[in-house]
Amino acid sequence: MRTEFLLLGARRTIAVVGLSVAAACGGSEKATTDSTTTPPPVAVMARPATPSDSACPRDGAWKRCALEDRVVKSGLAFKPAGDSMNVAYLSVPGVRYKIGLTASMVAFFYSDSLAAAQDVTALDRFRLTPRGDTIGAWKSVPSDVIWSGNLVAVLFDASATQMERIRLTIAAGAPQPLSEAAKAAQAQQLPPMPSR
Repeated sequence: MRTEFLLLGARRTIAVVGLSVAAACGGSEKATTDSTTTPPPVAVMARPATPSDSACPRDGAWKRCALEDRVVKSGLAFKPAGDSMNVAYLSVPGVRYKIGLTASMVAFFYSDSLAAAQDVTALDRFRLTPRGDTIGAWKSVPSDVIWSGNLVAVLFDASATQMERIRLTIAAGAPQPLSEAAKAAQAQQLPPMPSR
């Protein structure tokens, strides 16, 4: 019985190998005729846009697009909450952002650093409230307040990691204008990549 089983297995193996050889040998003639025909055209797909391709002006001042691009690149889950916030003692409305699951941020974009300084220097820098006021217009005590040029950002319910990443991102400064060499390199387009 065992011998018959082994013979049956050997016959199946020989049959599979024989079919494979026949297919390989029989396909060689077809392969030579196919190689003389032209291959079908390859579809060319444009390279998808990346955050660095943004049309955000690089003029040394913070803009929403620059902040959002930088924070996303820092690895945080960061998105606009879709509304703004007016604070009585700040002259510009703030843009609300959601960071991760529980943290949030309000960013105030001023026209220039002097306008930001006029609002911020009279306030408590750790809470961004009038001096002597503990909460002011905020729903809770801010986790951190970051001021860089024309941007003032207030974080709420942020973890130590989130505060560090946001602080490093903003403290690096607004995107500066590109040098002539960088403009030339940016203008050079990569060739389209064929799809496979």
